[in-house]
Amino acid sequence: MRIDSPGLTTDLDLLRLQGSAVTDHGDHLVVRTEANPTFWWGNYVLVGGAARAGEVDRWVARFEEEFPEAHHRAVAFAQAGGDTDAWTARGWEVEGDVDLATTQVPVAGDVPDGTRLRVLTTDDDWEQAAQVGGRDTPEAQREGRLVFERRRVTAQRALVDSGRARWFGAFDDDRIVARLGIVRLGGLARYQDVVTLESHRRRGLAGALVRAAGEWAFEDPTVGELVIVAEDGGPAIGLYQRAGFTEVARHVGVSRAPADA
Repeated sequence: MRIDSPGLTTDLDLLRLQGSAVTDHGDHLVVRTEANPTFWWGNYVLVGGAARAGEVDRWVARFEEEFPEAHHRAVAFAQAGGDTDAWTARGWEVEGDVDLATTQVPVAGDVPDGTRLRVLTTDDDWEQAAQVGGRDTPEAQREGRLVFERRRVTAQRALVDSGRARWFGAFDDDRIVARLGIVRLGGLARYQDVVTLESHRRRGLAGALVRAAGEWAFEDPTVGELVIVAEDGGPAIGLYQRAGFTEVARHVGVSRAPADA
């Protein structure tokens, strides 16, 4: 199945590198991550076209056929637009994503005084990264979320150990207050997991991390373009555009939480 979105193609490349299986069924892909079954966007159906109102039942059934034990439901569409109202009417959450890219080192301001940027290396660094990932989870769901985050950190560390990736953190004393990763995938390098704690937002930390990761990625002469994905309408898009990224594609995902499925 052909996919034009660099965000989606690099998503799939990353998942394969981390042990996920991607099976092509012609007009859709089935993505499966057995090592992390609660990873929604590691266990989902990716449809080649846009959302269509008359195909909701088809894709729900297809997901349930492939993932009969899953509590979540997740279907992605490789093209933006289409009719997502039928999904919303059934209680599904619709999320649009924007792919942005640049062929230059991103522009960013200086790191604020008292903050250090460095790569994640120690067990404590990675545990803190997992904790940051679960920062906003309600207490009743926190234990399960941390299981998911720690599984994901294990896969990320394996990418770092392979030499393909680096994860960077912004540290206030010894505490991670922002972090992200970047993975070299041939001619493209893809950013991952850009997160800043609410207490440290609007200080330029995300921009500084994006620049540092881009500098590292371009040390490999085979890398010609950096790719990052942001939520449509979210505040991150402006940050990335100011750093030099431009929009190149859009796509859509629909999902239902375990309690709703």
